[in-house]
Amino acid sequence: MKKTLLEALAINAEKISTIAVVGGGGKTSLIFRLMESFVSIGKKVIVTTTTHMAYEPERPFVEDGDIDGVWKDLQRYHYTVAASLDRATEKIGCLSEEKLEELRGLADVLLIEADGAKRLPLKVPGEQEPVIPEFAEMVIGVAGVDALGEPIQKTCHRPEKVADFLGKGMEEVVTEDDIVKIAVSAEALRKCVDGREYCVLLNKADIRGKAEAAERIAGKLEEQGVHAVWGSLQKQNYNSICNCIDRTEEKAEVWMNKLQEPQNKGSQAQEKPTFIMLAAGNSRRFGSNKLLYEIGGVPMYLRTLHKLQKAASELGNCEIIVVTQYEEIASKAQESGVRVLINSHPERGISSSMQIGLAAAKESAACLFIVSDQPWLTTETIVNLVHKFQSEHKGMACTLLKDKTGNPCIFSRKYYQELQEITGDKGGKQIINRHPEDVAYLEIEDAKELVDVDTLYNDGRQ
Repeated sequence: MKKTLLEALAINAEKISTIAVVGGGGKTSLIFRLMESFVSIGKKVIVTTTTHMAYEPERPFVEDGDIDGVWKDLQRYHYTVAASLDRATEKIGCLSEEKLEELRGLADVLLIEADGAKRLPLKVPGEQEPVIPEFAEMVIGVAGVDALGEPIQKTCHRPEKVADFLGKGMEEVVTEDDIVKIAVSAEALRKCVDGREYCVLLNKADIRGKAEAAERIAGKLEEQGVHAVWGSLQKQNYNSICNCIDRTEEKAEVWMNKLQEPQNKGSQAQEKPTFIMLAAGNSRRFGSNKLLYEIGGVPMYLRTLHKLQKAASELGNCEIIVVTQYEEIASKAQESGVRVLINSHPERGISSSMQIGLAAAKESAACLFIVSDQPWLTTETIVNLVHKFQSEHKGMACTLLKDKTGNPCIFSRKYYQELQEITGDKGGKQIINRHPEDVAYLEIEDAKELVDVDTLYNDGRQ
């Protein structure tokens, strides 16, 4: 049975309330995966940092940890990010330890990014690092196995410090034993852990040829008393040497799931979403009406519509709604038999088109929103996204390329009100970021599928 992140890391969700994350690149991803895991079991979570993190405006955020703001976000979204904000650099920063203590009392779990590595897979901390609050109960160290076989100077943060710690030259490559040494040492990844619970996550083990090495490293760490997990934060796949799940309970759960399958199949899995195609943009960046721009001899909007119609047919004739401001698009779409709605105020942004379509489809169990400027998106991806949404029984679904979410997106009826509250040229991504535990992700292998024509035009690659 696939392990959850909390199970793999052996985190007792009823006892652990403050976790600090240190080490190499992947810390922010780990923190938000942990947040999703805790929220999914009913916990309220605050994310913060004692160093710096990137500011993500789509996520709930309370500047300077204002208590009233934090409380409101926790009630609405079940999590929030609380930190200082440098608007010039778009970085969030630390709060005082007194403020963190205060925030700690508001949530079930406080997650702290306590180290920096500039996204490089390995590091040895500096004199003032990491910054772990005294009240933290657990520390998770992150190391990227993509460092294996690469020169220290290329793959490590502050490579001279790593080389000195390992007793190697900076041009020498990182080995499995090097990662073990860094992970177990109180002068490296284990610095300032003291008597706290400690474990290690070996990230990016999904890279070809790295999984076996990661498992060997984990085995060596377990031999030295350090619990280790290897896997992929991106693909949410986690493994550990020590199986913390009771097999008897696991078998019982499998049988219970089988007994519940008929009820599941009779619910959301059988309901078809309404497809809403957004084709009302003003194309300011493109310089002309990009939706009429021909690719392969076919106007871009029409390429999208044809793929949408084919997907709708394969899925059992889902209803299609096209929202546009353009007479030519409206006329052609009507000729093809789909429902057309006119956006008379496209200057209000993409949110206005979404809301026009949503109002017409309010009785639908779910709506799939698709933009018209991704000409290489395939019918197969649209169909697979719907199947992903139906099979995982989540409230939302979207495409995922590496760690970046993209269109199309599907929203169930429970999120219609939040969609109606969006303003300006913003889509549903902010809602996806508010409730990541309720999102099914369809991984995209071909990056070209998610490329929009604005990007191509601006890069001069028409």
